[in-house]
Amino acid sequence: MSRPAYTDLGAPEKIEPIFPEGMQENMKTWKSLRHGLIERWEKILGSPSFGDFKQEVELIETFEQPYYIASLYAQSTGPETKQRILIMEPRTSSPSPRPAAIVPYYHPDLMAGCNIKNRRPITERKNVQFGLHLVQQGYIAACTEAFPYGTVTDTSNKKFFNSEIKKFFEENPHWTGIGKRIWDTRLALDLLMDRSNLDKNRILAIGHSLGGKIAFCAGCLDERIKAVIGSDFGMGWSFTNWDADWHFGKQINGKNFTAGLHHLLALHAPNSFLLIGGMADRPESWQYINEAKKIYRLYGKEDAVGFFHHASGHQPTEESVATAYRWLAEQFVLPEQK
Repeated sequence: MSRPAYTDLGAPEKIEPIFPEGMQENMKTWKSLRHGLIERWEKILGSPSFGDFKQEVELIETFEQPYYIASLYAQSTGPETKQRILIMEPRTSSPSPRPAAIVPYYHPDLMAGCNIKNRRPITERKNVQFGLHLVQQGYIAACTEAFPYGTVTDTSNKKFFNSEIKKFFEENPHWTGIGKRIWDTRLALDLLMDRSNLDKNRILAIGHSLGGKIAFCAGCLDERIKAVIGSDFGMGWSFTNWDADWHFGKQINGKNFTAGLHHLLALHAPNSFLLIGGMADRPESWQYINEAKKIYRLYGKEDAVGFFHHASGHQPTEESVATAYRWLAEQFVLPEQK
């Protein structure tokens, strides 16, 4: 997807270049930088205080909807924590193996387009029901819930919500909220990829807003994920609330903190990435994408990364979502869905 016709990309951002000054921009240099960059991000994300734990997966229930058969699981994410994962398999027959998608969000329901408790369709915000969209296109979709929503029974109670966040950091003082979410997403991906009818060369991570943050960060750091679509999650630290305790925290505001999300995108190369922007992501986002494109160019895959800016608010438009799916079909070499 090519750069837009306009040339004004907003005020210049202070972006740390991927290649330090004086270093040649070639594959040999990149390979020497890549390992250190991974270590740098592992340090930024932190790690849990617990070690090995009993990894249990419980099938809670199965049910059918017009387009899919759903299996709801409870999966251990630590010694005392679990997450719900709704895996949706298309009802229609098609050649196996199928492409698959991991779809993180606050709860699985909206992305699946179905209230899990009463089985009624969700009629609002249809443009972000990515799990439902993809299963209609023949994908197996795993819709997950973001930490700490698996442990908070009443999310409208902010006092209780904040107490769960506080408890998490007391128990894991060297971990970040986004690190925890990446951890949970990887475990959900483990469960998804256990399916024998899944095409391991066509695995997508997709999300909107909070889900976009998780899909992007998890997708760029997990080589099993071959494409990422993120909707309006904020490519720059100042574009949205990345410094919240449940994301990266205040470390990103430190004077000596110079890492940026373009580094993560560079680590995802040569795999595919599309940004859908509307409010948090705007023309300035191109600066980060263009810096990461230096790496994509080395792989001869510059067209595997792009940005669709609908400029009409936080929610993606129908046109932007349809464009994203056409782009995905091209990247995965699949027939375009009508």
